[in-house]
Amino acid sequence: MALPAEIEKNLYIGVLLDLYGALLTERQRDMMEMYFHDDLSLSEVAEQYGISRQGVHDAIKRGEETLEELESKLGLAAQQETQKAQLLEFKGLALAALDECRKVSFGKNIADKVIALLEDLDSKLEEFENPM
Repeated sequence: MALPAEIEKNLYIGVLLDLYGALLTERQRDMMEMYFHDDLSLSEVAEQYGISRQGVHDAIKRGEETLEELESKLGLAAQQETQKAQLLEFKGLALAALDECRKVSFGKNIADKVIALLEDLDSKLEEFENPM
């Protein structure tokens, strides 16, 4: 089941913020983190900064544009997704190999190595899910 477009967009901006947030102004980054990561409303962020909701909205929109421009030039999020997909594909192949090893009596040593490989793959995939 696909996520609603607004949620998907917010998740995407959150990923971009994690990757490129240090390149924004401190104020812009902080506002965006409050809005996207801490799930504060525009009013709550505005209250923190003593500005209008419109001011927060404008700062966040400018930040989104900057993040999307950086992604279009550098492509780190797309590259990360490609690497994650490749790791998942490799994990599938390793699981298939493990199943085959279990069917063969002399495959125990190979199966143990495949299990170690799968554990390593899981830790690498975990890094993609929880970058920090």
